[in-house]
Amino acid sequence: CGNSALPRVLHDAFDTPVQVTCLDYSPVCIDMIKSMYESSCPNMDFVVGDATNLQHVQWEENTAEESREKKQFDVIVDKGLMDALMCGEGFDLERLMGSVNDVLTHREWGVHVLICFQLSKASKQGLAEFGNSESDPSLMWDFDIPVEGSENGRACFNMAQRCRGQGTSGLSIDKQLATEWI
Repeated sequence: CGNSALPRVLHDAFDTPVQVTCLDYSPVCIDMIKSMYESSCPNMDFVVGDATNLQHVQWEENTAEESREKKQFDVIVDKGLMDALMCGEGFDLERLMGSVNDVLTHREWGVHVLICFQLSKASKQGLAEFGNSESDPSLMWDFDIPVEGSENGRACFNMAQRCRGQGTSGLSIDKQLATEWI
């Protein structure tokens, strides 16, 4: 989550309260964003953890390792993480996507939103291949969704939704609603 305003935007975007979990590898970033939003956003959690290893993140402070439930999310938003990881050595797209797959609900409404710089053809192909793994339901990607304000071509809005069976194309979620978050 870094120091982005996006968690607050998501928290306030809906008429019904939604639970927002902010995750960052840096305790300093989590402490900062927690100080910004904790008192005004009662449905926001703040977690220090590694996005490439989400199945081992301690989601709740007072939960013992052996009794912890597997955490599942209906929506996962990546705003800039993939860009940051791609700049480093040893970036492993399969590890990141496997980690997301572990915690994204396996129900058909599970959605992964990826906001990043323009993806290469190889990156798109890799995401599509990981999404169509042996798991069912698969993640079906829709790349380069137009978003107001992104006409300069630098930022891209990409979404994947869980779909049963191979060959399903297009997303059934309301892309207009989703792109209004950003």
